[in-house]
Amino acid sequence: MIKRLKPAVIIEGFIHALFWAFITITPVMSGPYADTPHSLFFDAWHFIFINLLLAIQFYVNAFFLVPVILNKNKNIGLYFALLLSLFILLSLIMVYIRPHFQPPPAFAGMRHRTPPFGFNVFPLAAITAASFAYRYLADQFKIINNKRDITNAALVSELAFLRSQISPHFIFNVINSVVALSRFNPGEVEPTLIQLSKLMRYMLYINDQEQVTLLQKEDYLRSYIELQQLRFHNTVKVDCNFNITSPQKTIEPMLLIPFVENAFKHGTGDVAEPFIDITLLADDEILIFRIENMYNPVDLNKDECHGIGLNNVKRRLQLLYPGMHRLDIFNQDNTYKVNLQIRLK
Repeated sequence: MIKRLKPAVIIEGFIHALFWAFITITPVMSGPYADTPHSLFFDAWHFIFINLLLAIQFYVNAFFLVPVILNKNKNIGLYFALLLSLFILLSLIMVYIRPHFQPPPAFAGMRHRTPPFGFNVFPLAAITAASFAYRYLADQFKIINNKRDITNAALVSELAFLRSQISPHFIFNVINSVVALSRFNPGEVEPTLIQLSKLMRYMLYINDQEQVTLLQKEDYLRSYIELQQLRFHNTVKVDCNFNITSPQKTIEPMLLIPFVENAFKHGTGDVAEPFIDITLLADDEILIFRIENMYNPVDLNKDECHGIGLNNVKRRLQLLYPGMHRLDIFNQDNTYKVNLQIRLK
């Protein structure tokens, strides 16, 4: 099925068409014999062929040389070598093909003269400069749109997290657990309130930052897991393995917690022998996060919101770590496994 073109793509194509129409028509309309029929002084095929060569210079530079050779590969020498080679090649083609076009009627019988060198250099230089300007503006608009998408995705993730994770129902269960502890095990009340304080402080202050340290990320995950264990007591077996050798390395907030939230949401309740295994490993270069839990497929199918949070995380990973992450999700034999690797910046 053919996908519908986005309006932005259609508009950009229309602008390109107007640009080349302007390039083609301007020399004709501004000629010294504007009042005389143009067919007497201008060969239409000659203009078309010359503009085709200029278009080659424009698009090769704008869509290959600058983005691939210069920006991606950072090879300045190769870029200028290829640009100069293309420039010379197209100039020679312009000089070679000029005598092969029949002169217009007004100049019939006149001896052909080779135009000066600058006659070909100037339009090629001008179109090269135009391709530079186009590539720069296109990249700037892309960066602006990318930042806007990141901001929107982060906002949606934060709002969804606040609704689903720190919901009144969740806080209500925590408070009830604290009340029960105060009756049967008063010594556990203070550590529980400390963990709850860490969780709320992260949500209110640290989460507003663009980056959080891995140490902060670990503390928050531990606080959240301990609060969930307080809620479910010993009905869920939870194994955690955290090993962070570079705690000051940073990562965007709220990338890991949705996976943990889903594990406790779907890995508890009507599940035979529920368990949740969580692993977080990180060094100077890479972060590895793994989580595994049992689930009840009946409850999963009843959950209308299942997948929204995970799709949001996938989108954020694509925006924040393009080409720098790998996310594998396995769902087999009522066991849900997530394996995430992020190359740290």
